[in-house]
Amino acid sequence: MAFDNFSLKIITDELKNQLDGATFGKPLCITPTDFAFPYSFDNADGTFRHGTFIFSLNPTSPFITYSFDRYEKLDNNTPFFNSLKKLTYAKVNRIEKLAGERIITINFDSNHNDLSELNTGYDLIIELFPNHPNAYLIAYPYEKIISLYKERTNLEKGIFLTRNASYTYPPSRELDLNDIKDVEDIKPFLSNACYKHLVENAKTQPFREILNKMMSSNELYICGKDILPYHFSDDKLQKIKPSEIYSKLVSDQKKLAKLDRIKELISLIEKSIKVVKKKQKNLQKDLESAKDHLKYLEYGQIIYLYQGDIKKGDKALIKDGYNIPLNPLFSAAQNANSYFKKYQKAKSAIEILSSLIIKAGDEAEYLDKKLMEIKDGSPRDLLELKSELLHEGYIKEKQGRHTIKEVSKRRTYDPHYLVLPKGKIGFGMNGLQNEDLTFKIAKKDDIFIHVKDYPGSHIVVLAGKDDEEVLHIAYELALYLSHLDSGTVMIARKKDVKKNPEKIGLVNILKYETKEIKYIRPSSISLFQRALKG
Repeated sequence: MAFDNFSLKIITDELKNQLDGATFGKPLCITPTDFAFPYSFDNADGTFRHGTFIFSLNPTSPFITYSFDRYEKLDNNTPFFNSLKKLTYAKVNRIEKLAGERIITINFDSNHNDLSELNTGYDLIIELFPNHPNAYLIAYPYEKIISLYKERTNLEKGIFLTRNASYTYPPSRELDLNDIKDVEDIKPFLSNACYKHLVENAKTQPFREILNKMMSSNELYICGKDILPYHFSDDKLQKIKPSEIYSKLVSDQKKLAKLDRIKELISLIEKSIKVVKKKQKNLQKDLESAKDHLKYLEYGQIIYLYQGDIKKGDKALIKDGYNIPLNPLFSAAQNANSYFKKYQKAKSAIEILSSLIIKAGDEAEYLDKKLMEIKDGSPRDLLELKSELLHEGYIKEKQGRHTIKEVSKRRTYDPHYLVLPKGKIGFGMNGLQNEDLTFKIAKKDDIFIHVKDYPGSHIVVLAGKDDEEVLHIAYELALYLSHLDSGTVMIARKKDVKKNPEKIGLVNILKYETKEIKYIRPSSISLFQRALKG
């Protein structure tokens, strides 16, 4: 998806109304490729004009817009983002679109109240070219690039855009209607989506008539992820305001921001899972080898049975379908005893390896659960989860950072609760909360629920255990927190649930019943979303 020149002109004209004379606040990074500035303007009548200016440098869909929504911000310490801070409290003089090109320029007066500010003003130049968008910050009076999103240098093509170089605009392409004879003549000014709609529309209406309507339009339309400057008589296209563009194109910004903040933690857990999976594979391979070595018991017995036929120096015993290698330096008894020792070693290895495989399975289940909890947890849940991972040895506390250690000193970790008209359900969002819920808060006859053979949260019905609706909601909640639409849940009394000492939050359920849940009701999903949001 890329914006065409006509859509960008409509957006730019609207941005002029919004940004003219406005003052920018501190920059925000709202996704790894999307940047924003809150802005405000005091109107003469005492009212305020404010919002958030946004530009996206996503290679697949670069765009520029404004919004009245609030956004989660990301940490960003790149030189480009830090340079944007120079525009804090700067005043917007003008905003322009280069004719016929997807290049937007915003000119600023610098913050004159900042005594350390040496530059008189700035240009923020945003190139919204598909596949290689870019942004440059030009300082005045020097008119040099002091920062840019990505350096572009190609001496063969005469491109040399880097810091301390001058920015040169490409020649503007004024659209002359006298030169436009058919659809192909205007194609260079359009996005692929706009071009396709124009071609299709031209099959039933005069091309020149459609072109005039499109060029005179001041409204935007959306179809999927495509923003178009005209409706093209297509009922599937819906009118959209410039201020709604970001929410339509990036509907999950808060989720993206959260995932970016925890990407290092997710990567760490995923690497740990790979290590455990490899360990399981190697242990299973060693177990199969050890089981194969149980045959050494028979080898020793056969050697004793035919020891009279074995002479020192023999390299093999071939009897009863067996071909048993022998050590020529050993006697028959020594060879037999050697195989008996190998058998005992294999027998001991099987016992040890079986135990290690169970432990590795517990660890794999534990890590799968942590990966799920990381993606769903609130900031408080994540901080506790980091404390848990610190305790388990998966992460190390950074010097100078005490927050995780402080959390790890707590004696209680409050779980979450879902309060219903006829009951109360507790659920944990990390291992620490799960253990406190199940082993400190729950009473012996409370109902414990967990998804069968799948990682998930501890669910405990603390009140209303005799109400079928409360129980059903608890079953659905267990599936929902395991990211499942359907499945089997285990139902047990808390007294039949015991701690698994291997990992925090793992349990062994001694006695349970099961129930199959075919789907989660939409009303329950809404209830869970509100509970997690709160």
